[in-house]
Amino acid sequence: MKKNRIIAIISIILCVSITSFAQVLDQIIVVVGDDMIKQSDVENQQMLMQQQGETATKCEIFKEMVVQKFLVDQAKIDSVEVSDGEVNNEIDRRVSMISGTKGGLAQLEKFYGKSEVEIRSDWKPVVKEQLLAQKVQNTIIGDVSVSPNDVRLFYQSHVDSMPKIPTRYEYAQIVIQPTLTEEEEKALRKKCEEIRQRAINGENFAKLAVLYSDDTESAKRGGMLGDYISRGELVPEFAAVAFRLKEGEISRVVKTDFGYHVIQMVELKGEKAKLRHILIKPQVTVAEMQKSYQKADSIRRAIGDSLTFEQAAARFSTDTKTNKNGGLYMNPYTGTSKFEEGMIEPTIWYSLKTMKAGDISEPILTYDDKGTQVYKIIKLISYVPEHTATLLDDYSDVKEMALEEKKETTMNDWLRNKKSQIFMSIKSDEYKECDLNF
Repeated sequence: MKKNRIIAIISIILCVSITSFAQVLDQIIVVVGDDMIKQSDVENQQMLMQQQGETATKCEIFKEMVVQKFLVDQAKIDSVEVSDGEVNNEIDRRVSMISGTKGGLAQLEKFYGKSEVEIRSDWKPVVKEQLLAQKVQNTIIGDVSVSPNDVRLFYQSHVDSMPKIPTRYEYAQIVIQPTLTEEEEKALRKKCEEIRQRAINGENFAKLAVLYSDDTESAKRGGMLGDYISRGELVPEFAAVAFRLKEGEISRVVKTDFGYHVIQMVELKGEKAKLRHILIKPQVTVAEMQKSYQKADSIRRAIGDSLTFEQAAARFSTDTKTNKNGGLYMNPYTGTSKFEEGMIEPTIWYSLKTMKAGDISEPILTYDDKGTQVYKIIKLISYVPEHTATLLDDYSDVKEMALEEKKETTMNDWLRNKKSQIFMSIKSDEYKECDLNF
């Protein structure tokens, strides 16, 4: 749908000055209100999308840029604002996402011909504009909803063009995490305390983070956790200590599910803070993993004999998110218990694809949400093969389609009205041929 395309491209446009493409002949191609779009904006965005495996024509990119200018113009009229913290957090998110892709930051720096620091600086005005556009867009379509009758009418009018619903799985898990001995816990805490004392005695906290922190992403930034973050973005044990610190103060050693932390308050601004931390994570031994396997194997053998899977999950699983609901694993992407193939970690998927509903796997060596090696026992709850969507079997999917169409209609109505009100002059013959109807 067009609305989806608008949202998608607005979220990835990163048209900044790219020295590698200086040969692009630059000119103003359109004036929108008191702003403009240049030829290089479109050219550079298209090249960047190609680098990321995305495709779009120049006219598609041009249209989405015009839409963004409409929204940003409305933000000025409505006095919509975006804070520096919001901008920096979004840049951090994007850099972190790119860091996890093939080539990572090195590829990004090569593409732009600039360092990470320079790229972040160039991105700031662009990301700020995107966030302003998204805020205005949310005021337009954020409250759009559909009734059951809307869903029914949508289905009746699209019954011959309903899409295929991909194969979906629903499963439960029992997680067995290796446990450290008391001596190992003491050694971890001692190591963290030694690093803390070095910081208190005057050594640079950021340098210590680079040298010793097991949080590799924040370590690259001297232990900095994003920009201004709130309590709700942190695990409770960490937040409770961090937000009691004064600026420049260093915390006691704090234990969370991730490991042991030392925290430094960099700056406190209202209910948000700039924080650095050093994380020391447990290093699990082969012997401890073997003990975990033996425990998982004994639990698996007991299931169906003296225990149900659900009872075993409640009694033995170390995953607090699932052990109280029979081990049912919720999809973090959708908020439901249904998973498509690409959403399931490969080690789990390899077992699931050979199972039938009700089957229970042998212990599987994999990772938990915190990146710790664990053993999991999996039960396949349900398997629904690919099929054409129906109102009876796929109501939530059809409802989402109906909602998206209604949002698209609402957004296009707004864009048509905005287009009639704002000054716009296309200067380039090439782009005069682009479809700007909504």
